[in-house]
Amino acid sequence: MAAKSETSSSAPLYKQLEESFVQDIVCGRLKPGDAVPSTYSLAEQYGISRVTAVRCYEQLKARGYLTARRGGATIVNPSLPAALDWNWSSGGSLAAPNELEAEFDICRTESPSCLQLPPHEVLPSKAWLRAMGAVLDEPLPDFFGRAGQNLTMRLKMAIAAFLSRNRGMSLYPQNVLLFNTKRDALSFVARHVVEEGAGVAVESPGEPLAREVFSERSAKFFAMAVDREGAVIDHLPPGAGIKMMVVSPSAQFPSGVVLSERRRQQVARYAGHNDAFILEDDGAALMRFGKSPEPCLFNKFKNALHIGTFGAYLGPLCQISYLIVPDHILAAPGNIVESGIQPRLEMLVLANFIETGALDLSILRMRAQLAQRRQQLLALLQSDFKEMFAVGAGSTGYHQVVRVNSVFSREKILSSIENSKLQSYVLQKFYAEDSETSRLELMLPLVENQRDAGVVEKLHAFKHQLLEVVPQAVLQKCETMSQVENMPFPAAAQFSQLPLTI
Repeated sequence: MAAKSETSSSAPLYKQLEESFVQDIVCGRLKPGDAVPSTYSLAEQYGISRVTAVRCYEQLKARGYLTARRGGATIVNPSLPAALDWNWSSGGSLAAPNELEAEFDICRTESPSCLQLPPHEVLPSKAWLRAMGAVLDEPLPDFFGRAGQNLTMRLKMAIAAFLSRNRGMSLYPQNVLLFNTKRDALSFVARHVVEEGAGVAVESPGEPLAREVFSERSAKFFAMAVDREGAVIDHLPPGAGIKMMVVSPSAQFPSGVVLSERRRQQVARYAGHNDAFILEDDGAALMRFGKSPEPCLFNKFKNALHIGTFGAYLGPLCQISYLIVPDHILAAPGNIVESGIQPRLEMLVLANFIETGALDLSILRMRAQLAQRRQQLLALLQSDFKEMFAVGAGSTGYHQVVRVNSVFSREKILSSIENSKLQSYVLQKFYAEDSETSRLELMLPLVENQRDAGVVEKLHAFKHQLLEVVPQAVLQKCETMSQVENMPFPAAAQFSQLPLTI
């Protein structure tokens, strides 16, 4: 065994030893089923206290690397390859958790749709790994045949109970279709619900993923602008062949606004008059600050489908997604077929995570953390940047949208953004069509990525760049200018009116 502790590290001793074991397991020096030394032997071998050795092993058991047989030795989990392959594999070899985080960071920065995922700094990683450990401590079922069918039904029942409890939905397990990812769920809708080449209305700005998926079916897109009440549909022409309206009423991405009741009724009327479906994207609806999530459109409107992903709360830990289909659509001959997701260990862990209440508790903790960070960010914007930004009205999600004051020229804004390295926060990429207007927004993360820290420093650099050649008269105008017509976000002076507490 090559496990050792690095005395030069600043990490706690048990943590150093724990990570050394992980590296030995990942690199194959310790194989599934191999016995590890007793805590007494480990303490004697490295000159540490037995308490430290016990804590190291407990952490490794919680993460699923080790397991203990009653009355027997502690061994490397025999099911470990299966446990890691669905989540941490890369090219057939096992990847360490820190490598997973690195890949996820690339995903977050390069793909706009990945920005809906929570920052890994607030992920419930330990709770998820405890659930994995609990599952691996029991004999694993055969994932094929009857046992696999039972696992699928168990997860559907857990999801139905979760949505009933947290989103007020009335549904049965048979209404739940399971998918590996949100893209798979959207592809299923594009193939089985609407005809190829049909008109699809999407939010702008909005998540690009829906446009990407429906583009594969040659859809004709109609952009719905987003203001402080959510999606605007007044400009959608009747009889335009729109057969699908993709909206996110409870957690619009990326603005974070909530669809008002008036707009919900407008969407429902338009869909009803044009025989169109409503695809309700639930996003991160449970991440609403200050209030409870708004009721779902599902159960309220006849042709409403509901789509969601556990990646919105678990990030790379679990990307399993679901589509909720009403009974009358399921009953239509040849209209909907089963999604065909293959039973696997990840589904068993997710079912356990939901059934034990660990997911509900994790979401509550994440929301409390994010609410505190949001309050700190709003206070900073009010004190240091009130002459520059108008603050978005959204109160959901993992980002805060701010709009650069239109008194500045677009050229100067873009130049300052580039010089201060704020390009990755520009919201322009989320519009259905490129806009050449002077309107520019930034999407500021509530929690900074540890590999891309310094958002506040970049904002100060942006302020310095933007204001260095601005006349004093313009600055005074910035502080006194009135609301821009149809501006979807409140001015910076209205910070006190925003909900700041959970």
